[in-house]
Amino acid sequence: MRSVRRRYGFGPHRPRRIVLPAEPLIDGATALRAWRDSDLEALVVACQDPEISRWTRVPYPYGPADGRAYLLQRHDTLHAGTAAPFAIVATADRDHLLGSISLMRFSWKHARAEVGYWLAEEARGHGHVTRAVRLISAWGFRHLGLERIDLMAATENPASQRVAERCGFTREAVLRSYLQGKDGRQDMVAFGLLASDPRPRSASPGDGVG
Repeated sequence: MRSVRRRYGFGPHRPRRIVLPAEPLIDGATALRAWRDSDLEALVVACQDPEISRWTRVPYPYGPADGRAYLLQRHDTLHAGTAAPFAIVATADRDHLLGSISLMRFSWKHARAEVGYWLAEEARGHGHVTRAVRLISAWGFRHLGLERIDLMAATENPASQRVAERCGFTREAVLRSYLQGKDGRQDMVAFGLLASDPRPRSASPGDGVG
């Protein structure tokens, strides 16, 4: 851990860049890989679901220009050390986009980040988000030297709260009127996972959107 912390410059300086793994992170039927430019069409199709924008910061309506902007900015966020974005895909078909997950809002001084995600409608209920959150959290702790990962779930989104609980996150607080959602101000449940916390062993169906 000490060598990882030196590499990523914990203290007053943030890292110059984040390097994603060359090979996908895999847990059962779920894999995380770097985004590809060829994901554009599937990304735009998935984000036509208004439930995604309801619970996340993904804009709606969502068009090809939005998708291209997202895929272009991923390089900048990695280089700046401000986000670590992964595509959620099927292990059996890694061209099949299921959703998106990122570590973001890094506080490198405090070895902390937040995890955010969404899942395409047809991929829900199969444990993909639960496995994805576990994969990216383990990677963040092991390879980025993080000590804490936050997860925010709307009070009206119990499915996402269950994802946090299945992944071993602790429910810590309710943050009133925390952000502006598509349908108005949203109260958020704040969850936290520490590098030292025990990890649950198995995923179960019932994943939420984001």
